[in-house]
Amino acid sequence: MATMKPSSARPGPLAVHGFLAAMLLVAACSAPAAMVPGSPGATGGASISPAALPTGNPEVTPPTTTETDWGAIWDAVPPSFPVPQGAEPAEPNEAVSVAWTVSGRPASITETMVSALEAAGWSIEGASDPYEDGSQVIDAVRGAPECRAQVTVAPRGDEILVMVRYAAACPWQ
Repeated sequence: MATMKPSSARPGPLAVHGFLAAMLLVAACSAPAAMVPGSPGATGGASISPAALPTGNPEVTPPTTTETDWGAIWDAVPPSFPVPQGAEPAEPNEAVSVAWTVSGRPASITETMVSALEAAGWSIEGASDPYEDGSQVIDAVRGAPECRAQVTVAPRGDEILVMVRYAAACPWQ
């Protein structure tokens, strides 16, 4: 009859890989909120959060549209569109899908919006250098070329105005 002798050898590669995979899974599932973009405790300047939580109602009616020089736009942004942390609704002087005021530096808010758009699946076609008035413009596309968004970040007194034109050619999701 064969006898088993106690093993003094180190665990095999399979055991080590399994242990490392389990540790990575635990670390990923327990990451602090500060590591999640858009969370209230996120670091690195302005943070971004979804516009609103999806309702789960498949029968949600899309908003109306408005014709502008830029093209037809939705009169709102979908819940999946990134929103700067601390954003408050604003009244812009032009037709846009949505406008918010936020605190911070325009360059930092622009950088954060670029990152948030990319994380949400948008491709950045361009982000302008600051204009004379300090404003910056981000042009982004998602999926089809006609699905585009333009985000303008502009100083307005002691606050920053963020305006979004969300093309009506984009699916409402």
